[in-house]
This record gives sequence, C-alpha cells and structure tokens, in this order.
Amino acid sequence: MRKFFKQLVSFFLIPLTRWYLRKERSFTYHHTTIKVLPGVFHPGLFYSTKFLIDFILTQPIHNKSLLELGCGTGLISIISAKEGAIVTASDISKQAIENVTANARLNQLPITITLSDVFDGIQQKQFDWIVINPPYYARTPKNESEHAWHCGENFEYFEKLFRSLTNYIHPTTQVIIVLTLGCEQKKIFEVGSQHGFQFELLMERNVLFDGKDFLYQIKKT
Repeated sequence: MRKFFKQLVSFFLIPLTRWYLRKERSFTYHHTTIKVLPGVFHPGLFYSTKFLIDFILTQPIHNKSLLELGCGTGLISIISAKEGAIVTASDISKQAIENVTANARLNQLPITITLSDVFDGIQQKQFDWIVINPPYYARTPKNESEHAWHCGENFEYFEKLFRSLTNYIHPTTQVIIVLTLGCEQKKIFEVGSQHGFQFELLMERNVLFDGKDFLYQIKKT
C-alpha cells in the first residue's frame, strides 16, 4: 500500500512540478527572497537545499571563504554571504548563472559567480568551506537543466569532483555534501575512496514519502 501511494503521488507530482516550473517563481527562506528561473533547480520544492542551509547557519562561516558547487538559484550562496562569508558560486548551467547573478543583485550581495563544470572554470585556491548539493542519479544528462539531477551513467560528475578536490582544500577545509536515500550512495563512496576521500555522516533528516536526506562531511584519508 505504501509503495502504491508513493507511485500514485509521483504520477501526479512530477507533471505538476514541471508545470509549476515553466514560469519564473519567487521563493523566500530565512528572510531571504530569490527568483527561480525556468529550468533551474527550485530549492523550495525539495529538501536538500534547505537541509544544507539549516546546517550552515549553525556554523562559524563569517569571514570564511566558501565555494558552492552547483549553485542553481544561489540561495545557499546568498544566505552564506548574508552571514559574512566570502562566497564563490559556480554552476555548469548558463541559466543558473543568470539566475544567481540576478539574485545576488536582488539581495545586494557581493558574490563571485563562475560558469564551471565542477572545478574546470574555478581559479585554483584553497577554500575554507565547500558546499555541494550534487547531481546524484546515474543517468546521462540530456540537456542543461538535467545536470542538476544526473551525474552520468558511470558517475562521471563524482570522478571529476574527487579528481580535483585536493587542489581546492587545506587541512581544515569543511567539505559538506548532501545525498538522498534514493541515490547509489555506496557507489559514490567508492569513487571518493578511490581518490583518497571518505564520508563522515553529520546528520540525517526524514522527508516526505519515506525518503531521507543525509549530510556528510568529506575528509581526506
């Protein structure tokens, strides 16, 4: 019965979500209002972004350099900048870059914004914080917006992430990533391990329809 209910909800929810996201929307979280452009991951419809924000707001990020990989609308970056972090926001999507640029201007915040496939377009430097809400489903993206969801059939996103991550961290860098119950976490852990990284569980949170999100810290082994 529970499985049937989830399938029924998905049957209606997915088309409804696509319809809703056809137009520009606005979203407010922690007294911060942003625009959400069509084709950009909506942080209000899913729990992962809010999970990361709720955690970050408990951390000492003032005057710390923070990189958000895959920023989408830039909500994490904007709230982090409001807390006094020195923020760089990056995304592979030109639409997302347009979106975060508009939202930084809307909130009158100085954020460095970079079009980048993982680290390719980011100037090499060591950040104090790296925050990642990654694409974690093992499919090949068919268009720009699908890069927010799909990491490649062979987990190419994570191969690229862990291959370059060492160049952007120092011994006390906090690398925080969110994953969900529905993704192949074991495979992602294996890719990290192959490049000398391990995952330490920080928090977990139940979400609707028997889901669960997990917040991990990535550490060099």
